[in-house]
Amino acid sequence: MLKALGLTKIFWSGAAFGFAHWGFVPVSLTGTALFGMGHLYQSVSFGQTTGVFIVSAMGAVWFAWLYVELDNLWIPIFLHVFMNLSWTLFDVSDNALGGIYVNIFRAITIALTILITIRFHKKGGLKIGKHNLIVNDVRSGESLE
Repeated sequence: MLKALGLTKIFWSGAAFGFAHWGFVPVSLTGTALFGMGHLYQSVSFGQTTGVFIVSAMGAVWFAWLYVELDNLWIPIFLHVFMNLSWTLFDVSDNALGGIYVNIFRAITIALTILITIRFHKKGGLKIGKHNLIVNDVRSGESLE
């Protein structure tokens, strides 16, 4: 059916990326706002609200980047579940800000996934580049790969 529509692949953000030709930045910022707002219940003050929103929003961009580069939704889902599970099992914090050790663990996790993803794409290069950061230049029928 996709071939009948002239599309060879459903792109990572569906209509916004594939049909409206939005780039990675506007698409991920839209998701970032939703993901960040979804975590605001964890805060009780303006400072905490701002911090929780920023940390969650940065996580959303990271998850979106992983999803696009690895073409696998399960990896960001697994990482989010794993982080939430560790938060619950070890009673880390009442909100997404965490403490020093949690943020060190978070930074190591992010750095490792970025390095592994870059290594995974060493030969072919990353999928997100100047051709699709702001506006998706990929024409119908073409693939990012």
